Amino acid sequence: MAAPAEPPSVAAATMPAVVEPPAVAVAGTAVAEPPPAAPVPAPWEPPAAPIAQPPERGLEPPEEPPEPVAAAAPKRRRRRILTALLLIGVLLAAAGAGALVLRRTSDGGPAPETGAAAFVPGDALAYVNVSIDGSRPAVKRALTIAARLPDYPLLAAAVIRRLSTLGPGSRVDFGRDIRPWLGKEAALALLNATGSATSSLTLLEVRDQALARAFLDASGAAPQGAYRQVALFGYRHGAELAFVGRYLAVGGAPAVRAAIDVSAGAEPSLRADGSYQRAAAGEPSDRVLDAYLSAAGVRRLLRPRSGLPAGLGSLLDQPALLGTSMSLSPDSHGARIRIHSALDPTLAHLSGARTSAFSPSLQAVMPAGSILMFDVNGLDRVAPRVLAAAASTGIAAKVGPLLSRLGAALSSEGVNVADVTSIFHHEAAVGIVAGAGAPTLIVVARTPNQAQTQAELAQLELPLAQLFPAPSAGPGQAPEFNDRQVGGVTAHQLSLTTGLQVDYAVFHGLVVISTSLQGIAAVAEHARTLGQDPGYTATLGNRPDRVSSLLFLDFSQLLRLAERTGLTSGARYRALQPDLDEIRAVGLTSTSGEADSTAELTLQIL
Repeated sequence: MAAPAEPPSVAAATMPAVVEPPAVAVAGTAVAEPPPAAPVPAPWEPPAAPIAQPPERGLEPPEEPPEPVAAAAPKRRRRRILTALLLIGVLLAAAGAGALVLRRTSDGGPAPETGAAAFVPGDALAYVNVSIDGSRPAVKRALTIAARLPDYPLLAAAVIRRLSTLGPGSRVDFGRDIRPWLGKEAALALLNATGSATSSLTLLEVRDQALARAFLDASGAAPQGAYRQVALFGYRHGAELAFVGRYLAVGGAPAVRAAIDVSAGAEPSLRADGSYQRAAAGEPSDRVLDAYLSAAGVRRLLRPRSGLPAGLGSLLDQPALLGTSMSLSPDSHGARIRIHSALDPTLAHLSGARTSAFSPSLQAVMPAGSILMFDVNGLDRVAPRVLAAAASTGIAAKVGPLLSRLGAALSSEGVNVADVTSIFHHEAAVGIVAGAGAPTLIVVARTPNQAQTQAELAQLELPLAQLFPAPSAGPGQAPEFNDRQVGGVTAHQLSLTTGLQVDYAVFHGLVVISTSLQGIAAVAEHARTLGQDPGYTATLGNRPDRVSSLLFLDFSQLLRLAERTGLTSGARYRALQPDLDEIRAVGLTSTSGEADSTAELTLQIL
């Protein structure tokens, strides 16, 4: 009797990587996307509805990927956008993580099979391993969570359609032809080729080699001789295949033969590489996907790209970096992503870039309903790196240069800018609060000396007024200074031009700076705080006691705000909106240690 068919999620996580461009697999899909799950009555069968078959196409070499068909391109763009949104929190919190010891434990049962790393060359730029073991509780939970995404049926249908056209000479049925011989894991590696090129290697665990060989024969794979006494097979489009250990290796000839070299002991393996071992240490046992980027991989695969991959590369890349691992696990509320970097201890110590750990407390004063809160110890030190990373993604690219020019202008007015920025040397949080009109920006910082902080801020009023003089002609106003009573505290208001004002107050050991008096009042009154919000407790309720940074996003409100401001009017957002609407909140923490760094992102999925 044939084994039961695999759920479409297995195929979605593995086989598309064989034919899609390597850069997309690492930076857009395989690194951070949860394997999709099927909302079908029989959970281990592909969708019952008939699927239209595209023209036949062989298993093509990853080095020369084919142009994507028009129907598949929007789905790939959709998955890249979802991955990018999930990484927004990583971009912010990773800036404050110099090293981490993960505190949260996992109860996900047995760890996944990871033997494929023993057949990947040790200098690989990137490696992704997906658990396709349907008997693992973690995989079952991942299927259940992914089934909540409205776009899953479309993705599953596309995957099954692609799997049905692997062989050049015949149509392939996944449940009949592939599932019976497929094992418990699938992996993709991007190898370090000559110059700036990369080559990809796919490894599929084989549980029945006779059935797998029969599949190759039936799908048109022809014998291509042997290498190191290992039989080679190939499709007419150029992909080479070989059985290496208990895996079927698929890729271009150099990649497949590199796997054979490793298997023969002629080349070191990734599994034996010290940087990989350190980066992968402590991975949660309930993961369903894990990935690895070497230092060279970060610099070659992420930094040269645009958008969020470039921002992530900017934050991960540092002189002390040895390698970074990423893992995806199902969570009771949705999903959890862990990023762990191994650092050279000597270089990490010399760089002095680590952020000291602290116990977050400002969620207890930030107003309930806040759209965003980024909490860190030493905002004055972390902000430049966060702004630089954000700029590389195309987000708020002008903020950093604007602040630099403002600092230079204040210095020319005699202001000691270092004294001013030292106000944010202790715990500080940046937040956004929704209101009836425009959202309000709030910066809250702990201050050990209220009188000194009050004096330093007061000294800014005159220099700021001189930098924003009233226009000599036309509408406008001269800067105005006012003291206002809000929320039982005295707030100082500086109106610079029509519609632009800066308000601040110092009280109860806090300094609060806001773009509106309502922001200060919300902090001063705090009848209900962000720390009591259900989304915050769901994503950050089990955080470590001490962290180096913390991020919270009320994702539902963030989407509504983006819609009101016109940031989501494009076709890409409209295609992605049903899935994004299922994400309620996002929480992220990082914690510092001596020679490691980790950030953990939690998603609450409705």
